[in-house]
Amino acid sequence: MSEYQWVEFRAVDAPLDDAALEFMQEQSTRAEIDRWRFTNEYHYGNFRGDVMEMMRRGYDVHVHYTNFGLRRICFRIPDRFGQPDQMAPYLLEHQIWWEPDDDGTGGVLILEPEGDAGSWDWMDDVQNLASDLIPLREMIIEGDFRPLYIAHMAFNYDDEALEPPVPAGLGDEHHALDQLCEFSEIDPDLISIAAEVSSRIKPTGSDDAIIDDWLNRQSKAELISHLQSCLREPNRHPLQLLRTIRTESADPVGAQFGTRMIGELRRRVQEIDDERERQRKIAEAKEAERQKAEAERAFQAKLAEIAENPKKSIRRIDAAINQRNRPAYQRAAEELVLFAQACGKPEAAKKAQSIRQKYPTRNALSSELKKVGF
Repeated sequence: MSEYQWVEFRAVDAPLDDAALEFMQEQSTRAEIDRWRFTNEYHYGNFRGDVMEMMRRGYDVHVHYTNFGLRRICFRIPDRFGQPDQMAPYLLEHQIWWEPDDDGTGGVLILEPEGDAGSWDWMDDVQNLASDLIPLREMIIEGDFRPLYIAHMAFNYDDEALEPPVPAGLGDEHHALDQLCEFSEIDPDLISIAAEVSSRIKPTGSDDAIIDDWLNRQSKAELISHLQSCLREPNRHPLQLLRTIRTESADPVGAQFGTRMIGELRRRVQEIDDERERQRKIAEAKEAERQKAEAERAFQAKLAEIAENPKKSIRRIDAAINQRNRPAYQRAAEELVLFAQACGKPEAAKKAQSIRQKYPTRNALSSELKKVGF
């Protein structure tokens, strides 16, 4: 298989400004670049751009996928992120790490599992992967660390290590989490087992309701300040403000303290796999028995049909012989065997003798009859 790479960056919170766009264009001469997206597909060569600087200058999500082992996801987390310390239990040296900004509480979160050319299966539709993963960034910003739990469990092969805190909602269906599971190649059974101690996420009200409630709690000066910011930064501040309102209005996403060893969870996955394989074999055996019984019923019906009207079977034998080719002779011989089972071997032997007398020079026909005992 030839080498393949897909590199993509996405801006989510706001489009790139002119200076940032100029910088991005300096990172590759082959990429398709605009204020919202940077993409490049490689069949030879490598991407040599400065990923961290590109994330800090405007892009919010990055995906690098290859068929020779490298898989990387980066999320740009903006300033005012309130929970960098709570991420610590989910980090893994050289695989899940946090690059904080020099100022503020923002930074870049990197997920990059170890791997080589034989580590991963091929993924389809990687061109949509960055778009599919955008909701994970919003989860993390809001303190929902389900993506980090999944990545940690997928990348950590220390069976003696304790699992990280188990976030609420781990058992809930979510397309972006499903895409992360596929990207990480984590067994869905492992997530199902882990979710046994995961609490439910409390439903939140509509944006209209929480916005109205938040507005009622602001002073006139605060409202004026936010309005000024929205007018001065129309591409960035409204989304930041809405994110702040949602975070302040929502109950914190709880997490159960991790008490189970990763090896224990993986052993339970193996037990599920073993039981599933046992059930599969039982089902296969039952299906084989069913097919065998069905074939026997069809066979007995065929014999009954021949016994009831043997002349019809004789006509099929003669018609096959008249085609004068070996496959047709084989069908004639097979029909003669059925005739013998339905009407008796002596009657079939008489028919075989008459065939030889009628066609003494057809050696291929004689050979096929001999193969089935006539």
